[in-house]
Amino acid sequence: MSKVWFITGTSTGFGRHFVEQLLQAGDKVVATARRLDAIQDFKALAPDRVHLAALDVTKKDQIQAAVQEAVDVFGQIDIVVNNAGYGLFGMLEEYTDEQIRKQFDVNLFGVLDVIRATLPVFKRQGSGHYINFSSFFGEVSYPPFSLYAASKFAVEGFSESFAQEFASFGIKTTIVEPAVFATEFIGHSMDRSVMKPEYLPYYEAFQKGFSNVKIGDPAKAVQYIISVIKSGNVPLRLPVGSYSADTIRESYNNKLKELSVWHERSAEAD
Repeated sequence: MSKVWFITGTSTGFGRHFVEQLLQAGDKVVATARRLDAIQDFKALAPDRVHLAALDVTKKDQIQAAVQEAVDVFGQIDIVVNNAGYGLFGMLEEYTDEQIRKQFDVNLFGVLDVIRATLPVFKRQGSGHYINFSSFFGEVSYPPFSLYAASKFAVEGFSESFAQEFASFGIKTTIVEPAVFATEFIGHSMDRSVMKPEYLPYYEAFQKGFSNVKIGDPAKAVQYIISVIKSGNVPLRLPVGSYSADTIRESYNNKLKELSVWHERSAEAD
């Protein structure tokens, strides 16, 4: 049975691959993007099963309008994919106020506002599934992605909580944690700070480490994500790619080691 998917950020990257693969599979899709001209080609794939809606996730009126259009056209929404977002690259001291606020407006508050707009639909239906895109940076943080990681840590935090809050209404939640893939995240969509020379060693260390990272195929990643979602056996957190799974596991192990060192001492504060 086909599902109705509501997807943000479909002009490029993961979002575009979601739309293409879901339409090919026979599902219905509400594809959203800031610029409708960037997604007009979707209409040629399945004109009766795709609806295009203009949506900037920082604008609540556009979110509400897109959600209403989805219900008007298809009668329901089964799955919401909160994919829209971008990376902010640089050291904490280098970011401008505008860069910091925009990072959270898009990556955090944009996701929250889409959820708040679609939640009444899911509750009326007694079913629904939120797919919230995080990153391996939602579990691990290091330069030069401190603010990007912070925005994804926040998405993971509220998603873990509302997964429990919404479960009694028949609503599922999955946090997707991709590794590094060949999307616009590492291209022109990334915002960058103006580098201060004293941080050059950090940048050099990052570039050296990044040069060894395998860049994944986003089409393959989306195929994997969709297969897991449709299987019905869906975890709260879904690492995507070996680099993500390995990095997160290493982070967990390091945290457990540190905790074991301080566990007894921490009890002294009771």
